[in-house]
Order: sequence, then C-alpha cells, then structure tokens
Amino acid sequence: MRTLDTQTLRGLWAAVPTPFVGGGAIDFGRLAENCRTLQRVGADGIYTTDSDGEFYALEMPEFARLARGFGGIMADLGGDAQMGVTWINTAGVIDRMRASVDAGITTVHVALPFFMPLVMADVLRFFEALARAVPEARWVYYAHPSCLPLLKGRDLAKLAQAFPQQLIGTKLNAYDLPDLTDVFLHAPGLAHFGGERNLFSAGPLGAVGCYSYWINSLPRWTRRFFDACLAGDMVQAREWHLKLQRWETVHLAEARAQGYRYGVLSKAKGAVAGLLRDDGSTRAPYHPMPPEMLERLRCDFLEYWREEQAAE
Repeated sequence: MRTLDTQTLRGLWAAVPTPFVGGGAIDFGRLAENCRTLQRVGADGIYTTDSDGEFYALEMPEFARLARGFGGIMADLGGDAQMGVTWINTAGVIDRMRASVDAGITTVHVALPFFMPLVMADVLRFFEALARAVPEARWVYYAHPSCLPLLKGRDLAKLAQAFPQQLIGTKLNAYDLPDLTDVFLHAPGLAHFGGERNLFSAGPLGAVGCYSYWINSLPRWTRRFFDACLAGDMVQAREWHLKLQRWETVHLAEARAQGYRYGVLSKAKGAVAGLLRDDGSTRAPYHPMPPEMLERLRCDFLEYWREEQAAE
C-alpha cells in the first residue's frame, strides 16, 4: 500500500465496521467481503478502528491481529487503507501505530488521549513521542469531542511546521463553521477532511475529502452529495445536507435519547440498509440496539430513503 501525503490524501473514504461474531472473535472473512463491497461501490479508500470501527473494544493483541488481517485484505484489493490508533495513553497509541505500520498501513488517525484533557504543552510532547517512536507513520489529526483540547488552526499550523513529514491531514467531523474556518485559514497546507455532518460547510472552504459513514448505506447518493459539496454546487448540496441531517436528528432521535452512539449506532444504520454483512454484534459493556427499535428504524429507512434506494 502506498504512503499518502498532503497531495495524495483525497477522496471519499468508507469507515468499515469491525465484524464481531456474536460479540466474540473478529470475522475476517466478513471483513474481507465488506471491504470488497465498499471498493466495488466506489469508495476511494477504507479505514477502520475509529469510533465506527469500535477501537475502544479492542485490546492490543487483537488490534494487532486486526491490523494484519485488514492490511492483508487491502493489499490484495490494491486499495488505500488507514487505521485509527486512539488510546488513553501515549504508549498505547504508539503500540497501535507500530502495529498498523507493520501491517503496511502507514496513514493513521491520531486523536489525543482521552479521559482527561491535555494541556497544550503535553499536546506537543505527545506528538514528539509519536514522531520519535514511529517516524514512518503519517498522521491524520482526528478531532473527536471526547479527546480534548480540540486543536485550532494555529495549533495545527505549528504541528505541521514541527512535523512536516508526519502530519498530513485532519478529520474535522467535530467542527462547526467557525472552527472549520479557523482551521482552513491558518493551516491551509494540510489535507482537510470533513464528515457528513459538516461537509456542506467544509467543502466550499477547501476540504479535499470525507471520512464517511453513509457510504455504507447509500453509496451512490453519498458520492453525489460529496461531489456537490466539493464542487460548490450549494443549491443541490443544501437539499441533500438537509435531508441527511433530518434523518439523523429526527429518525434517530429515539436511539440517541436512549444513549446509543458511535459503533453501536453505526452498526444499526448498516443493518437497516443491508449493504454490508454484519450480525450487528458489539462488545460489552456496549450492546446492540434492541430488535424492536431496530425494526422501527428499518421501516423508517425504507420509507424515508425510498427514492434514493431505487436509484442505487
């Protein structure tokens, strides 16, 4: 697999879920099938082990097995791959980064260690430690609301200057328009990615990609939305943005009110769409959405996205 940089890190990337068998072992056969499906429907690259990949459910030995398996799958497919390496301390991040690089996946998503926010001096020391330990890794800064502080544009510009080979891009899903503007204004040399939540704002500012969950449900629709946002077709992009956000805020309100988030919610969305193969299993203490709630969501999906499904 190729090593990406600020010029080659581009496009619509799919977050492939981690398929657990009944909440137990990883099903690598199903993972390979899902990666083939995502490549077939037009994903420009595939990544795992951010929140939708349930990184928090994987201890280090299993993360290493997943890295080797996923790396082998993507090498066979000839596609670009990335992995998230977030953990609660520096040593854990380095271990995951090294496992990813050893598996041939050199581009990694790095969120700051969570549980307690870092002071800015510790942010710099954190990245210095990563650069010393695994210098061949290429970083995408993952701005996650649980991993604080969320870095501003000037912070990213300083890091890019300090680590010009390592820091190549950002994943700015957590940022709204003012913070997006700040990042694009002060750190223009990085490859900035949005997510479906903010792509309507990030595209016109200069985003070059999207780390996507919705390509796993409606790939052709997601590609059209992505292209409209990056091309500045704001009339069409606005219509599609509002439709997706209405789905997220209205039709998923019950699930969110009951506390379902991240990988659990991602697997529920995938289950109602049926594009990927997964039995929906998660790992304790997190459990899948109850069958009756999932069935209501499936009915809502089939009705709300009827026209888009027909076009797929």
